[in-house]
Amino acid sequence: MHTRFAKFINLPELLTMFRTVADVQTADMLKLPRPEIANGRPEIVAAPASEPLKAFIKTLTERAERLRTRRIDPSQDNMLKITGDGRKAALDMRLVEEFADPHGDTKLSRAVERVHSVWQATGNSRSTQLVFCDLSTPDPSRFNVYDDLRARLIDRGIPQDEIAFIHDADTDGAKMRLFNSVNAGRVRILIGSTEKMGAGTNVQRRLVALHHLDAPWRPRDIEQREGRILRQGNLNSEVRIFRYVTEGSFDAYMWQTLETKARFIQQVMAGQTSVRAAEDLEASTLTYAEIKAIASGNPAVMEKVKVDTEVRKLDQLRSAHINQQHTIRMQLHRLPLDIAETQRNLGSVARDIATRDAHAGDEFAMTVGNRVYSGKGAREESAKALTHAVLSWRDDTTLQVRGTFRGFEILSKGKLTTSFTSEDDRVPDMFVRGAGIYPAHLNPENTVGTVQSIEHTLRSLERVATQQQERADYLQKTLTDYKAQANRPFEHDARLKELLQRQEQINALLDLDKGERQVAEAARDRDDLTMANENPEIAGGPALKISHARCPETAHRDRRKTAGVISPGRRWSTCAIREWQ
Repeated sequence: MHTRFAKFINLPELLTMFRTVADVQTADMLKLPRPEIANGRPEIVAAPASEPLKAFIKTLTERAERLRTRRIDPSQDNMLKITGDGRKAALDMRLVEEFADPHGDTKLSRAVERVHSVWQATGNSRSTQLVFCDLSTPDPSRFNVYDDLRARLIDRGIPQDEIAFIHDADTDGAKMRLFNSVNAGRVRILIGSTEKMGAGTNVQRRLVALHHLDAPWRPRDIEQREGRILRQGNLNSEVRIFRYVTEGSFDAYMWQTLETKARFIQQVMAGQTSVRAAEDLEASTLTYAEIKAIASGNPAVMEKVKVDTEVRKLDQLRSAHINQQHTIRMQLHRLPLDIAETQRNLGSVARDIATRDAHAGDEFAMTVGNRVYSGKGAREESAKALTHAVLSWRDDTTLQVRGTFRGFEILSKGKLTTSFTSEDDRVPDMFVRGAGIYPAHLNPENTVGTVQSIEHTLRSLERVATQQQERADYLQKTLTDYKAQANRPFEHDARLKELLQRQEQINALLDLDKGERQVAEAARDRDDLTMANENPEIAGGPALKISHARCPETAHRDRRKTAGVISPGRRWSTCAIREWQ
């Protein structure tokens, strides 16, 4: 049996580990000067499915059914081949049927119309365009989309020398000359694949439009493609991005899958994900159930997309609600302590205001050390003595009394010396202490300024009292609000439960879990057989009853109704509980 990576689990824990070693800055966080997308999002251009395409997709369903029910040599047919054929047919039927009708309303014909329209409208500015196509690269021995697209554009009147393939530039020098031609506006339409025209392609200077003829599998491919036009150095402030799809084909489903994967990656990089599990983002095949649903035009496919999107949104809201309730509980514990501390501070300030006012009519007098300075010139002399005393003890990092003034103590505290500390930075901190303690400023250059700072601190006690009262009022209001919000249930809980139930019904309808159930049952049977072989006394002993229960840490996330094991294919976490009868 071949095994492969199938799913990420325990994502919040994985994200926490990742964040300990990674500092992520996305383009949205950096606010880089990039062009805006017209209308805020890419334009979807949908072409109707032809009758030959509908018939071909039905044959894909039959092939997938044979793979599921019979033993088919993988070299003859497999899900990767089926998926590839479905994607090619959605691009152009001639890629799978050599003599298919080349005419009709297809996404290729619509791409030709839009490329020509943009080329014509931007002739004066010599703006350029990129066309991405991974499925049918240039090959002179058979039909390919590149040559057909160029021929149609030339028929529309676009000069051949203004159209280029990235594949023609097969050396670094040739690429540089081609890139310079595109940036100069001599080559106005450049066609290429993600591999050859992705990272390292700097042709953004005049780019005004980008066209996706097909959908890649990985979100990073879309990021690389659109990163060619959405980047610094583009002369256009607004650009257009076109995504072409064929209705009733693999296109719509693949674009939706890409969007879902990209959104998940964006949440992970931004540290905002609340889900605990996610499918492999590199998977390159559709399942049988997905092909069957696409071929039948089952409306449940689109409903599943909508339900999954809404479940994800509500799940994030629920996670935010849980975090908010946790914060509220912590605040309800802390706020009463903060309010009590603020009330104590208010009382201290009130007593200090009374002390200050009691000395308001006194003649100036300050004690520094053991000497009292009063009378004529006392302000200047005490200022010099206080400044000298504080600076003399600049290496003392403990809070010590240096003098008294009008019933208050004057204190100072030195600063630690480091190799990066200058003499100016080592000016000690100074405080005035009564019932409370308040900062003042030491002025070594103007010693009288030090005394003036102390007097200003005492005159400002009313302002301190006002600030403390405002803080007490704010804390009390916050406490009242939190009490009202505490233990409030999640407002969308009923809707989330309804959607989860519908999600299970749709998955069952689309048969999306059948493969997982088969693998789970096979693994369970294998475990039972192994246990019996390894323990002969069990085989002849009492009957063994096997029941399966979800593990506590993942039970709220695992909503499947199947018996659970950790399988080699798609995995989920459950516990197997064996009881003796």
